[in-house]
Amino acid sequence: MAKPTNPRRRRVTRELENLPNLFDSVEIDMTRHDIAGPALQRATAREEEARRERNARAADAGSVDISENALRRAEAVRFISFGSGSSGNCAYIGTRRGGLLIDAGVDAKTVTEQLNKNGIDIATIAGIVLTHDHSDHVRFAYTLLRANRHLQLFCTPRTLSGLLRRHSISRRIKDYHKPIYKEIPFEAGGFTVTAFETSHDGSDNMGFAIDRGPHHFVVATDTGFITDRANHYLRLATCAMIETDYDLGMLQANPVYPEYLKARIAGRTGHMCNDDTAAYLAALLAEKDAETGRRHSPLTHIFLCHLSEENNTPDTALRAVRRALEQAGLTVGDATGSPVSRSADIQLAALPRYTPSPLHVFR
Repeated sequence: MAKPTNPRRRRVTRELENLPNLFDSVEIDMTRHDIAGPALQRATAREEEARRERNARAADAGSVDISENALRRAEAVRFISFGSGSSGNCAYIGTRRGGLLIDAGVDAKTVTEQLNKNGIDIATIAGIVLTHDHSDHVRFAYTLLRANRHLQLFCTPRTLSGLLRRHSISRRIKDYHKPIYKEIPFEAGGFTVTAFETSHDGSDNMGFAIDRGPHHFVVATDTGFITDRANHYLRLATCAMIETDYDLGMLQANPVYPEYLKARIAGRTGHMCNDDTAAYLAALLAEKDAETGRRHSPLTHIFLCHLSEENNTPDTALRAVRRALEQAGLTVGDATGSPVSRSADIQLAALPRYTPSPLHVFR
């Protein structure tokens, strides 16, 4: 029987002719890390550092100043209205990572269902911003907050006080309150939000400038006229949600409304009518630079909101605003995203009173 070989005593042999002689010229691939090892890595690092320094000197010589924000592609902003009018107001603005609800006058079930339908997780929403304390803007605030404990309620202390005084809402809503103040920006849901003064008969009334990157979304609803501060933010807006509550002729001819109610609606602390909003927007968009001929306003989308069921119709409001814009020399699209619509100067839509709007995406 053959004796087993001890593996420890096995020797690896090489053919002598395969080995280089002492004075042979031997080429070594110094890019091989198993040969060059740390020395190559250090040399490569030094070369990379030198390259960065050369580039930096070249940039300084050419006065190159590149913003990191400019290199990043702007994130798309999404907008949905769940209902707009005296029956209930609530809208969503956000990105895929965060967002906000604007008012809370639409039932929580509808809001949640429509968010899910559009692939939006309510867990990404930071909270609710309130324009004022009237019922059609706050009715379902506590229901939404209680069902989604992560949400915060962004409003001024006076708005919260009026909400508790005017309505039968649990005082526990104060646990969700995050005080805000007009003209003092705050961060929420990935946006910079600034509240500004509007003219209405709530306890404390405000619109909102909601900004992210190049997107400036301005909410100006429930106001008897465009205040100086509303005008300031609307002049910067790329998208505007602006009130066209009533048609003056329909309001005056309404046989049901008493005269005091008509006066309240048409007053300085009431609502905006179609013609006043149309005239303001036409004047805003008609302003042009004397040298370039380009219009000053960056506005691309207009959403007409808070239309009265009794004293207005979507067609009436759209017709009034479209006519004014066209007389100012603008072409008007219908905000559907069709090729014909996209070629227009401005996109115009009326937000539905009782039903959700389509999902609008701004890139």
